[in-house]
Amino acid sequence: MRHVIVDAAGVAAPSNNPSAIKIRGLRKSFDGRPVLGGIDLDVPSGRIVSIIGQSGGGKTTLMRCVNLLEQPDDGSLEINGEAIFSKGVVTCKDLARLRQRVGMVFQRFNLFPHLTAVENVVLAQMHAAAVKEREAVEQAVRLLTRVGLAHRAMAYPEQMSGGEQQRVAIARALALAPTVLLFDEPTSALDPESTGEVLRVMRELAGDGMTMIIVTHELPFAREVSDWVVFIDGGRIIEQGPAADVLDRPREPRTAAYVARYAKPA
Repeated sequence: MRHVIVDAAGVAAPSNNPSAIKIRGLRKSFDGRPVLGGIDLDVPSGRIVSIIGQSGGGKTTLMRCVNLLEQPDDGSLEINGEAIFSKGVVTCKDLARLRQRVGMVFQRFNLFPHLTAVENVVLAQMHAAAVKEREAVEQAVRLLTRVGLAHRAMAYPEQMSGGEQQRVAIARALALAPTVLLFDEPTSALDPESTGEVLRVMRELAGDGMTMIIVTHELPFAREVSDWVVFIDGGRIIEQGPAADVLDRPREPRTAAYVARYAKPA
């Protein structure tokens, strides 16, 4: 587990660093059904927060609200000190820039099937950040090398394994130089070998100090890389704290039952 700060009152907190993400009272409903029931969460810069919980508990909705792929109903959201949502109103004036700063890696990869690996990474830069083609290609090759896929640069998604596709998706997200990366169950659609490939890349990002929020069922991995673990159930935070506390010594019965079910080797 990574280092966790304890404040003057003796209460554990993820870090003394400035918050990369600050969430207060976030609520979201779909067709009158509450999905998020008032979420408060701080993610300090350079820290890693893993979010765990049963399917349907609101984890993915929370992630999509953070970069406004879903608009919350109420509450407030700040990214790197900038208010982007407050009291039902989107205050961010440039959503494209927001989504460059807050990259997202999806469960199902979301690659363009008609483009090669390198083209998928190039397109993100040219479309979202107006990077010139030659520079975008050079950056794409560097990033594919970083995730261990330089030899697959000209492969199309259908020619790649799930793990390879997910690593291309990570390279695509990194191409926009985000300050925060969101991972929405990045290994849930993968076989064990592919899961290992993706987790290796994420471990390297963690070692580099990238700010990350990770929705995952891979509890040993969450214990290894996380500064802070949050258990969500029924759209509310039931328990949160340092990874070892939540995963090894949960206080709440719902947390304990979940951990007992998913505490298997990564």
